[in-house]
Amino acid sequence: MIEYAIVSLVAAITSFFIANFIYFRNPKNSLNRVIAIFSTLIALMALCEFAYRLAETPESAFIWLKLSALWPLIPAVIANIALVFTRRSHILKLKVSYLIIYGPALIFVFLGLATNLFVGSPIPEYWGWTYSIPADETIYDLFAIWTVVVSFLSALVVFLFYFHAEGMEKKQSLYISLGIFMPLVISLITDYILRGFSIKVPELTQTLLTLGLVFIAYGVWRYNFPVLTPTLASEKIVSTMPNFLMLSDHRGRITKINDSIISVLGYQESDLIGKPFYEIFAPTQKINLKKALYDGKQINLESVICSIKNQEIDVFLNISPIFSILKDPTGFVIIGTDLTETKKAMRKIIENEFKFRSVVEQTSDGVFLSVESGKIIDWNKSMEKITGIKKAEATSKSVYEVIYQTNSPNEIELELPFIKEKYDDIFSSKNLPDEIKIQDREIIHTNGSLRNITVNNFFVEKSNPLMLCTVVQDITDRKEFENSLKTSLEEKEVLLREIHHRVKNNLQIISSLLNLQTVYINDEEALNLFKESQNRVRSMSMIHESLYQSRDLAHIDFSIYISRLSNELLSSYGVNINLISLKTDLENIFLDINTAIPCGLIITELFTNSIKYAFPHGRKGIINIKFQRDKGDNFILEVSDDGVGLPEDIDIKQTKSLGMRLVNSLVDQLDGTIEVDSSSGTRFVIKFQELEYESRV
Repeated sequence: MIEYAIVSLVAAITSFFIANFIYFRNPKNSLNRVIAIFSTLIALMALCEFAYRLAETPESAFIWLKLSALWPLIPAVIANIALVFTRRSHILKLKVSYLIIYGPALIFVFLGLATNLFVGSPIPEYWGWTYSIPADETIYDLFAIWTVVVSFLSALVVFLFYFHAEGMEKKQSLYISLGIFMPLVISLITDYILRGFSIKVPELTQTLLTLGLVFIAYGVWRYNFPVLTPTLASEKIVSTMPNFLMLSDHRGRITKINDSIISVLGYQESDLIGKPFYEIFAPTQKINLKKALYDGKQINLESVICSIKNQEIDVFLNISPIFSILKDPTGFVIIGTDLTETKKAMRKIIENEFKFRSVVEQTSDGVFLSVESGKIIDWNKSMEKITGIKKAEATSKSVYEVIYQTNSPNEIELELPFIKEKYDDIFSSKNLPDEIKIQDREIIHTNGSLRNITVNNFFVEKSNPLMLCTVVQDITDRKEFENSLKTSLEEKEVLLREIHHRVKNNLQIISSLLNLQTVYINDEEALNLFKESQNRVRSMSMIHESLYQSRDLAHIDFSIYISRLSNELLSSYGVNINLISLKTDLENIFLDINTAIPCGLIITELFTNSIKYAFPHGRKGIINIKFQRDKGDNFILEVSDDGVGLPEDIDIKQTKSLGMRLVNSLVDQLDGTIEVDSSSGTRFVIKFQELEYESRV
């Protein structure tokens, strides 16, 4: 008997100690207070249980059993805990709520103290005196039903909250559920169900609830709950500090605000409690604030907070996480320092400093500064001259409006919101796209004239607030000169093409005259001379024709020229391509006219020589032409055949042949060298560089 009484005494002392521990953990928190009341009631009930178990007479046991009739308050307090814990405290603000929760409990307490309808006469058991159920069980049954309903609804509210909670709140829900509701369920089984089957066991309710309170106290020590406001800071410091201060839980929901937020921003606690703290910041800031919340690290940044009237205030923001003993995040402290006056002073300093920069004012280039809000804070005299917009007018507008106002009708028309969005992105990312850094634009002056400008944008280093400097250079005169020069060049190009065209025509006329003259020549040697001269004229004519047809009037694609020239020569001499074939190995090389003409004549002479002399009596053979770039600026021209070859005693430097003398002369003109190999057919190798002529005045 004594051991059961001692268990009840230990439960009473433990519950009383836990009540003090939880209350003084944070006496201003409503959840701490109501759990402390719950623990105190458990301590009182355990103390009554200890007393009536050790009572020596039924009369003294009955007195303590009557006092234990205060037990109906416990289910009511449990319901109160469930509402406060699941953030339904607003229900308790209605006076009728307390009447619904505590009214039935007080009625049962009154009946238990004033009548014998609630608790029957004490009966002795092996664990000591215990209560009996009255003969009229109506009140007792109503109390049992009421206790089960209230406990079930309270547990349901907490369990539903558990399934929607995350992180620390989920742990809190688990500790509350296991610490209160599980012992209550077991006690209901022992006190009602087992008694209904006449199974007698000691009352375990107070002991089990005490064990549950020990479990909750452990959670308070380890995870800093049920303190839902993650701060133990002094309320006086919080309320009087001039900075904006908010306390939030680990999900960023506001649990406390100070007087500065109420007086300066116009919010009331009821407007903000339970809402994410980032909701009262400017929309552009929410992404950074959410990231800081999810990272769970201390962060400092500039931001923009909004008043209840949607007025934006620049603040320097410090977000610091609060950790439990085991380093789990339980909430955040958010402190904002108003930067309005600081920024005004800084902007004034920057403006005054810029005004004294005489170099900027005297430069011929336009210069203006804009800040993150888009406002233009400076506009020099050259900008007034370039655009026609006065400084006073420009500084009363945003950079977006000025760009929109000066847009030329000849450029792609951009809507004002698009321009604003583009510059907002530039400031938020602090990154200038390449097309914005330097760009050529056409703008419209206020007098209606069109001006060509070059715009150079860059961020001013270490500026606070962030400033964008724009330097504008008026290039209208230069553009006009460039256009004039371009027109002149186009005219000269047309004239030069016409010259090449006429030279080509004249050379073709000479070639035609030579062709007509051959009709009257009977001497075969003279006829060959005329034909060779005609081919030489034709090779030069083709040079001018290639230049006339080329986009580049200074250079000829010589690989194409060689192909055309060799085919023309084969056709001119009526070569049977079944007997004599042509092979070429030509690199894509461009030559100017000064090099192309002598090089073309050399090919004409050597190719003609192979046609005429390399394949006598219908002999088959191949003529090869190879033209490639050697090391550096050197070129190699190779004309070869697999014919009979040159006589052994011939010296190409001393020959009296007009063709070979012309080849030697042209090679000298190119400052080149010529080599001959007659070991297998004939192979001429000429090495030269492109000629460089000094400009003629």
